[in-house]
Amino acid sequence: MSFRQMTYLNKLLVYGFLLGVVPLAILGFLSYSRASATIQKYVEAGNLQILKHSQLAVEQNMKTVETALVAFLNSPQGTDLYNIPLDNNKYGPFSELESSMRQLQIYETGVFDVTLYNMQYLWRVNNAGIATLDNKEEELLPYQDFLNSSLNSTWINNEHGIRFLKKSPLYVKNPAMLVVADIPYSHLGKLLLRTNPLGSTAILNSRRELMLGQDQGSVQQLLGHAELMKKLSGDDLEGQLVVKRGGKSYGVTFVRSTYSGWYYIAAASIDEITKESRSIGQFIWWICAGILLLILLAAWFGSNNMYRPIRKLHSAIVGSGDKSGDPGDSKEDHIQQIGQRVTKLLDREKKMSSQIEGYTAQLEAFFVQKLILGDVRKREIDEKLDMFGYAADWRHMTVMAVEIDTLEGTRYSRNDQDLLLFAISNMVNEIIPQTNRLAPIVSGSSQLNVLGTAPDDPEAWNAELQLWAEAIQKAASNYLDVTVSVALSRPAAQWTDVPRAYREAGEALNYRVRLGNEAIIFSEDVVSGPAETIHYPLKLEQELLASIKSGYRLQAEEQLRQFMQELVRPPFHFQEYQLSLFRMLTEITGLLQAEGISFSELAGGEAPLIEQMSRLRTVEEMEEWFQQKLITPVITVLEERRSSQFQNISEAVIQMIHEDFDTLLTLELCASRIHYHPHYVSKVFRQETGVNFSEYLLKHRLEMAKGWLTETSMTVTEIAEKLKYTSPTNFIRYFRKIEGITPGQYRERNAGSVSKDE
Repeated sequence: MSFRQMTYLNKLLVYGFLLGVVPLAILGFLSYSRASATIQKYVEAGNLQILKHSQLAVEQNMKTVETALVAFLNSPQGTDLYNIPLDNNKYGPFSELESSMRQLQIYETGVFDVTLYNMQYLWRVNNAGIATLDNKEEELLPYQDFLNSSLNSTWINNEHGIRFLKKSPLYVKNPAMLVVADIPYSHLGKLLLRTNPLGSTAILNSRRELMLGQDQGSVQQLLGHAELMKKLSGDDLEGQLVVKRGGKSYGVTFVRSTYSGWYYIAAASIDEITKESRSIGQFIWWICAGILLLILLAAWFGSNNMYRPIRKLHSAIVGSGDKSGDPGDSKEDHIQQIGQRVTKLLDREKKMSSQIEGYTAQLEAFFVQKLILGDVRKREIDEKLDMFGYAADWRHMTVMAVEIDTLEGTRYSRNDQDLLLFAISNMVNEIIPQTNRLAPIVSGSSQLNVLGTAPDDPEAWNAELQLWAEAIQKAASNYLDVTVSVALSRPAAQWTDVPRAYREAGEALNYRVRLGNEAIIFSEDVVSGPAETIHYPLKLEQELLASIKSGYRLQAEEQLRQFMQELVRPPFHFQEYQLSLFRMLTEITGLLQAEGISFSELAGGEAPLIEQMSRLRTVEEMEEWFQQKLITPVITVLEERRSSQFQNISEAVIQMIHEDFDTLLTLELCASRIHYHPHYVSKVFRQETGVNFSEYLLKHRLEMAKGWLTETSMTVTEIAEKLKYTSPTNFIRYFRKIEGITPGQYRERNAGSVSKDE
């Protein structure tokens, strides 16, 4: 069974047990770890002290030997040795020399032999006596590196012990004397302290080679460890580290001598160090085991006692609500059953709360809408304000109307307008504090807010309104990518004056026509004062209509711009502005009616023009709408109608010329037949054909005459009479003027015969 499937009682038991076990286990582990670490720390500190003590003893012995030899060489007897040759007659000085050298070999320093080499007179003196240097190079070969170096004295080691070398005199290239003093390893071993039972102590030379130690085999194996050699080759004068060898861990402590460059090392097995701590750990774990048993018993009895109220609660909640069986027979945990019942109750409560909140918000918005429209009595106002938790002590109340300027050129359509207004309402909730507003609502194409303040400071209140309006415009631009205009009514002192403030805010929004988009309009700035008579620009209207009739597009566009600017020139009143626009709309549509054009041709299936015009808010939008929806289409329709009419007139006149060219046909007669003025017909005919009526008639008659001359036997006189020339002479003169030859010559050239009249 997994932990999640356990009953709550078992979980309590487990938690109680773990609550006692975990801290106790941590305490035992930390105690054991601390004891082991402390013992190891003290052992390492003890090894370090042993090493330093051993180092002090060894180096003190070496310095004593070095001091004694230097003192001997600097004494008068020592300086005389430079110039004493090996001569049988010189027995006295050499006898004294041997006596002095035996005095240097005292037991405390461990020096068992001192050798003096006179490299000038080639003799040596040591415990074996006085002898000549028969082979100087061979005998001094072990010391050749030292003799060639710049050192004046040094300590070296060999297989028997350590050796002190000293040149004399000092600081010369070829010294006369060389002193060698030998100390055996046995003496150095006595100087190493042997009070460390947990490890071994050793001395390494400057090349990190083993010189002597208590357990040289073990130390030699440790010296093969790369990490230890890396640590020894560093710059540290002392240190400690743990290395592993043969599956065991060793704590290594070292001290490096600045006098000789040797290393003093103490190595101790970690297992040996922590042997005592393990016994302490076993004792701790036995104590913990006993405590754990007590904790288990306490957890069992404590969990049962704590679970008793849960059993009672389960019987009260689940048992009373489940009549189908005994709740104790359920396989589910009691807590789970209680949780399921409580969750159901909370879900029901949440749904009811959500429904109540939704109804409250709707009622609140409905109350604000009725308040703005003036459908709430004063007594009801006070009750609703108290019910919705609004402040009733406002001294100044202002209606703010927010309206989207335009959706043209944005990613939205008109269907998105309501969603955008609701989004603006949410912005108002965040920008304006709740203590200064009623619930924002959306009415028609506007977002409305009733704002109020308790302090009686109109200037500060107007400044606050200005800041809120700017913040709303900025938020709408940043988050919705639309521009909005904000209108603010004059302050209302009573709740019953809110409808008046609402009308003022709506009226103020109309003044965007003059102020442009993204405006903040205070009602008192635009609608205060008596109305003045607005002068209608009649002359501009007549000029504009004339340009439309004549089809002058550019001229009509400029005159429309002047007309619109004249309408919004102060003093400006929106009602007169609307009437002026309706008048202009009527005049332009009258042009279509005068031309016999149906108004439906211009509407194109869209909304009525008056409805379209009522949606426009600025002068620029109005000018663009008139240009695109009225003036340009009207000019286009008139031009198309005139072009068709001109073509019909010219075709009718041409047909009459072709049919009645041999009659006394005149322009006036043709115009009367098609019911147009002769001057108008003449102008249209010339515009369509490029020639006037008489020229076209004469040319057509000439073409007919040319045909008759080549295809018939009619005489020139007969042709002239048929074409209604006053005399044959006039016909001949006109024919010669146009063709360059006479009618007879034309007939002869084209038909091969000449009229008898010629």
